[in-house]
Amino acid sequence: MKNRFDSVLFDFDGTLVDSSEGIFNSLIYAFEQDGKEAPDRDILRKFIGPPLYESFKTLFGYDGDEIDFMIKKYRERYSEKGYLEASFYDGIPELLKELHEKGIKTATASSKPTVFIKKMLEVNGLSEYVDYVGGTLFDNKESGKTAIINNALQELGCTDKARALMVGDRKFDIDGAKGAGIKTVAVLYGFGSREEFMEHEAEYIVKNTAEVRKIIFGE
Repeated sequence: MKNRFDSVLFDFDGTLVDSSEGIFNSLIYAFEQDGKEAPDRDILRKFIGPPLYESFKTLFGYDGDEIDFMIKKYRERYSEKGYLEASFYDGIPELLKELHEKGIKTATASSKPTVFIKKMLEVNGLSEYVDYVGGTLFDNKESGKTAIINNALQELGCTDKARALMVGDRKFDIDGAKGAGIKTVAVLYGFGSREEFMEHEAEYIVKNTAEVRKIIFGE
């Protein structure tokens, strides 16, 4: 039986990896360096998904040099140890290996800097199972998700978007995939909610990686 999809793109934070602890700790450090008390974790959760530049701007009203300072301080801690304060979700390593073995092309399509994605894949011995690492550059302030997804599709050599799939955990993944003309699996184990996924009309909503696998293979 032929697979339902040939190319599968994954968001990173909240989809492949639970990176919340490292992100929260690095954000707290950034606010402390700015002489401010860090917001509570319900607010910090909103940073996971969209580009950092956009979050500092929309959530806290920072602009220009202020945002650059906050991102610099955030990455100061994150690049030292924050990226290590993360773990792959249950079933993800096995899923990536199986997709690779069965010839299904995979990529990340994330607003996270590519360098951190590569480091985390390498540390966990998963680099060989991801065909293309799609992320952002450190100085990329306008990290539109549709552009990231389209670039990943191009790098994978995808010619039939009906056989491509985006797996993510936030509305940005759903909207970005729609802009690129592909379907989305929205995962409930990340940082989004069923209400968010339904509002943005994700084609599939799943609870775990086993259900992601079933959709990819058409089981």
